[in-house]
Amino acid sequence: MGAPLKREDHSLPADMRDLLTRAHLENAVKHLVGVEVVEFSSDWWDGEAHSPCLVVRGGRRHRLQRVVETSGEAVVVPFERRVAGKWLAHRRRSPRPELGLPAPRRADDVVVDATADVRRCEGESCGALLPIGYEGACPLCGD
Repeated sequence: MGAPLKREDHSLPADMRDLLTRAHLENAVKHLVGVEVVEFSSDWWDGEAHSPCLVVRGGRRHRLQRVVETSGEAVVVPFERRVAGKWLAHRRRSPRPELGLPAPRRADDVVVDATADVRRCEGESCGALLPIGYEGACPLCGD
């Protein structure tokens, strides 16, 4: 059995959802000076997705702007749908995957395996890793 369409207080679940969403978007901009709420749209199309939108008037020139939620954040975007859609599409774009990968190693790079190629310094309070076969004093503690 599904949830009832009407609640005990005679409101629809969608009405409660819209009320909470509007309150969330209003809270996101309430700290800004001189912002006045013009209207709320529960289904605004930004060119890629349908989402709730709060239309506000504010800023230096008291222009119309939209407050929408994207990626868990409420953001203020220009009022015009095309410009706002471009801003939101740019925010939704995933970062380039190659930026997180390390650069390829050069042939003369030295790669050390800490489990087989090194030994720990035997000094009491030193934990330096020394190459196997290293002779002489530890460069850190002098032991």
